[in-house]
Amino acid sequence: MVDDLFEKELQERRIFKNISILSPHYVPVELPHRENEIRDLTRIVATVLRNEKPNNVFIYGKTGTGKTVSVKYVLKKLEEFVQNPKKNSNKVIVRVVYMNCKIRNSKYQILLKILESETLNTKELKSTPLSNRSDKGLKGMDPADLYERLLKVIQDNGLNIIVVLDEIDMITKGMNDVVYLLTRINDEINSGSLSIIGLSNDIRFKKRLDPRSKSTLCEEERLFRPYNAMELKSILKQRVAAGFQKRTIDDSAISRIAAFAAQDGDARYALKLLQKAGEIAQDSGRERVDDGDVGEAKNAVEKDIMAEAISTLPEHQQIVMYSIAALASQGGIYKRLSRVRNGDLFSGEVYEAYESNCNSLNRSPRTMRQFSDYLNELEMLGMITLRASGKGVRGTTRLIRLGYPPREIKSIIRDSLGLGSTTS
Repeated sequence: MVDDLFEKELQERRIFKNISILSPHYVPVELPHRENEIRDLTRIVATVLRNEKPNNVFIYGKTGTGKTVSVKYVLKKLEEFVQNPKKNSNKVIVRVVYMNCKIRNSKYQILLKILESETLNTKELKSTPLSNRSDKGLKGMDPADLYERLLKVIQDNGLNIIVVLDEIDMITKGMNDVVYLLTRINDEINSGSLSIIGLSNDIRFKKRLDPRSKSTLCEEERLFRPYNAMELKSILKQRVAAGFQKRTIDDSAISRIAAFAAQDGDARYALKLLQKAGEIAQDSGRERVDDGDVGEAKNAVEKDIMAEAISTLPEHQQIVMYSIAALASQGGIYKRLSRVRNGDLFSGEVYEAYESNCNSLNRSPRTMRQFSDYLNELEMLGMITLRASGKGVRGTTRLIRLGYPPREIKSIIRDSLGLGSTTS
């Protein structure tokens, strides 16, 4: 009976051929519309093939502009080159370590991830972080010891390490220390190197570094522009050709997805729409994706994106978002006192609601300065918009406008934080 169920499921997969190809993490054989960026990045990292340290690189661009996939594409080609003894005549040893700093966001976690990486713990190396560890293990070591272990492994093996720090702006604990330590390694070794490729949506990221960290960088900066509708359509067609069964999606549906995603130039969003539209058609028992499936997919994907973005925020930022949503649904407490646009809230009234919600949750409210930083970060993530108060508003304040429906935000955060009816 069970065997029949699975056989039936396989037979009814009429839309997709290989759904993994639709993932934004998939690195295709060819990467369209990023040829210039790929050549430029290749030029920078190729220095390592002469046993020289490449410059550190910081790549900026909005979500879905191809930053991560371009870097992975170039480094995959680099690893293939190095592993080919006929091409790698200098016998250069290169290791790549990739991590997302939204997950590993402290100096300790980043150093530990580098040292525990499979690529640094292979039989080909003379010494590895894990083979040299003390009885208490790497996880019992402090950051200074981890740093010394990394130095030893690079020096012993003449190792050239390229560390990719995706979403580097999400490092919340010791960002300056991370940048400073990783870039200073090269001053303490006479064999091998370590270089950084940092990826960020925030072009202002480097301004947050202190002078000490900036002085050690020796960096190059690159900006990835958003894709236009025609480019997105060709990217989608490439993925459809490899990931969908033949003749299972209307060309007009692909064009509609590209048009939706072109508003922000976001290929990642386009791929999510493409997969969701296919799933909707397949679940309905149809053999072809049409424009209606795309419209339905858009609603579903936007809800998923909103829920993921909000539920992964730090706790106090979630409380701030909840406070904004609660006030927005009430129309704002102070609106009658001044001339402000419909939907705008005063930062002062939001802070009062935030303090009240913190008390309800038995949390200590952060200072007004920290609260202001939270607002800036939420604006950077596109969840709110901020503007200075203008004429007709007494005093100096900022006006806050919510970027998502307040009812849905409140529902998501209630589930995430366990907020009850006692919160404002």
